[in-house]
Amino acid sequence: MTTALVLNLGSTSSKYAIFEDNQCVANQNINHTETVLNQPLLQQETLRQQIIEAEIELQGYQLHQIDVIACRGGLLKPLEGGTYSVNEVMYEDLKSFKYGAHASNLSAMIGYQLGQKYAIPVFTTDPVVVDELLDEVRHTGIPSIQRRSVFHALNQKAMARRYATSVNKPYEALNVIVIHMGGGISIGAHEKGRVIDVNEALYGEGPFAMDRSGSIPNDLLVEYMETHQVSAEEMKVQLSRESGLKAYFHTSDLRTIMANYEQDAKVKLIIDTMVIQIAKVIGERAAILKGNVDQIIFTGGMSHSDKLMECITNYVEWIAPISVFPGEHELITLAERAQLALNQQIKIQIYQ
Repeated sequence: MTTALVLNLGSTSSKYAIFEDNQCVANQNINHTETVLNQPLLQQETLRQQIIEAEIELQGYQLHQIDVIACRGGLLKPLEGGTYSVNEVMYEDLKSFKYGAHASNLSAMIGYQLGQKYAIPVFTTDPVVVDELLDEVRHTGIPSIQRRSVFHALNQKAMARRYATSVNKPYEALNVIVIHMGGGISIGAHEKGRVIDVNEALYGEGPFAMDRSGSIPNDLLVEYMETHQVSAEEMKVQLSRESGLKAYFHTSDLRTIMANYEQDAKVKLIIDTMVIQIAKVIGERAAILKGNVDQIIFTGGMSHSDKLMECITNYVEWIAPISVFPGEHELITLAERAQLALNQQIKIQIYQ
């Protein structure tokens, strides 16, 4: 039996799970106090590690009994998809926050420290910076600005593999469009195992979502910043956390919003607007795949809504058959890929 510890740290909490042969036997979400959260991210590393170790022991597990550690990927340099050994080079890049300061960096930072302390192999799979874009989709009309690949790579690739398994074909033999719908929405064109085009979901490129703005007309965005005297950093916060459905309805609960879809004209209008924006981007991905699409795959928390899925399906079912894998599957995916890497059943990538 293989025991895997999975770490997934966010801005206000630390999630961990323990899997025994891909069966989850413990799953905890530690909500941190202001004493921890008020510290700079780098200072939170040791504090959170101590809390996680203590919580694991309270669950009756000992760290020296763990066979492998799997971590959610943080902000690193652009890299190809796959499973990576969390080495010192990766640790130093995460710790320096040179590619971005986000709490997700702490996952592999703490994983690396635990691995060193207890002599446990540590892996991460498909971090958000997976970059397999075609060169033709990187460039913009401003030569010094290029599009970035920052998206829900872990869940997108996991669900593409799940679909491939269900039809007894390798992921690398299929062309699929995967739509992850959560706080942000990322829509990727997967061609033979590579995500050749995807919107940068972190700051809201593409359709608007639960709390992301979506793409905004350039001139109107500039005018908005000037009129409201908004700084670049303040604008980034608004685009990524305070826009979308949350800005219209002052809630991040899609169930509450969708409950009024048939009765409330404003709800119907805004939801239908989001639906059309999603459908239009799916059409773009179909175009880059030249219409050769084996399946359209929906995942993420918003795909739990049958009504929302019905609305989107009406626009895109002509493109390809549709599969829906609701929710997020990051923890089990991290555990599965780490155990495969531990047993040398998949290629282990080296970060350098």
